[in-house]
Amino acid sequence: MSNTFLSVENDSRLWEEAAEKTRREFEELRAPYERVAREQERLHAEQEAIEAKRQVELYVKKRTLPYSEPLAIEICERVSSGELLINICADEHMPTVRRVTQWLRERNDFAILYKESINDRLTIFEEEVIKIADDVSRDFRDVVRNGTNERPVRVLDGGAIARAKLRVEVRLKHLKAYKPQIWGEQSTLNVKSDPLDIDNMSTEELAAKIAELETKDRIVNEDRKVLAA
Repeated sequence: MSNTFLSVENDSRLWEEAAEKTRREFEELRAPYERVAREQERLHAEQEAIEAKRQVELYVKKRTLPYSEPLAIEICERVSSGELLINICADEHMPTVRRVTQWLRERNDFAILYKESINDRLTIFEEEVIKIADDVSRDFRDVVRNGTNERPVRVLDGGAIARAKLRVEVRLKHLKAYKPQIWGEQSTLNVKSDPLDIDNMSTEELAAKIAELETKDRIVNEDRKVLAA
């Protein structure tokens, strides 16, 4: 009985010693990786702090940037080509939008040139209204149903069409605001109506219409196969 107890006690002690040895070995193996991880975290934090400081200094510089004719010309050229002021001012070498508006109030020559640039951009918007409306390259998309090996079916892409309409509407609002004599409510713009009227269709109606088009497309394909045979 005594010998059995001592044997169990010795086994338990040996097990604990082995477990403790394994734990120490694991910690020794893990220590270098933990040091590397801590060093990476430290470097990442330092980089974030440096970038945050740089952004603050850059913002202070941008909002106090003195008027420069080369910068003013670049701004107007980019506005003339269709860019938005908010995007232009996002460049690091450019002033903030608020600073540009200050320049416009203080510099009459810049204000005149900027107004001409806005008119140039409106001309681009006028052409884009037609270009976007005429572009049908994204009106359809290929769909493979239920992961089958069947040939893809081309269906109307309601999301792409709605997005194109939104782009046209935004440009029309700009044109109505800046060129009311041409694009205002009193003028008449003949636009081909959309027979699907996607804007006013519910999700269920749109899904039903897509299913109908898929069915028609399948019937046409089947007829072609029969004629080919």
